[in-house]
Amino acid sequence: MTKISFVIPCFNNEVNIDDLFIALLENEKQFSDADFEYVMVDDASKDKTFEALKKWQKKYIDKVKLKQLTKNIGSHKAVFKGLNSVTGDCVIVMAADLQDPPELSYKMFQEWQSGNKLVLAIKNNPLPAVSKIFHNIMRTLFVKQAPKGSFDYVLFDRSLLPELQKSSVKNCNMFYRLVDLQPEFSILSYTKEKRQKGKSGWNFEKKFVFFSENLLYYCISKFGIMK
Repeated sequence: MTKISFVIPCFNNEVNIDDLFIALLENEKQFSDADFEYVMVDDASKDKTFEALKKWQKKYIDKVKLKQLTKNIGSHKAVFKGLNSVTGDCVIVMAADLQDPPELSYKMFQEWQSGNKLVLAIKNNPLPAVSKIFHNIMRTLFVKQAPKGSFDYVLFDRSLLPELQKSSVKNCNMFYRLVDLQPEFSILSYTKEKRQKGKSGWNFEKKFVFFSENLLYYCISKFGIMK
């Protein structure tokens, strides 16, 4: 039986955890023959996110894995930490705030079953100015095969994991790294929902630091210093 691993970073998502698991468990009903694994990475939350996650792990001990970080490192790096624990045949990365609809994962899974090793869910929503600049730079200079728009809800084949887990890429945007590794991919589009509960921790300072690290990584890679 096929096993699907979800990797979901969480930061101050206490108010969303119950709704998230209810939606994830409801989503399982779309799949006729699959096992599920949920790797939840608490990115040093300051609220009771980890306690909320432990409640669901106790309920579904065979499918929920928890990883608690002692320092807040951002969602992208938190995902890399979670990848060390996955055992599925394919991996889905999504947000914990339900702005990414779990039900779309079934269509992503169907694309994977059809032979696509990488499936990108592209947001229809307009990009904020800073994000737009970043994505334009990435596509123009470094990952020219990347699609237009923003994509951080993805499914990828387990065969891509070894390259993703290399320490040399731990500070890069894993979604662009996936496109680097697998230039042939399938695309689905969706509209990102408004956040119903809580507040995003993805502030300008974190965006600036992360974008700077990525640009540095790709600049070094482009000139052949890093492989």
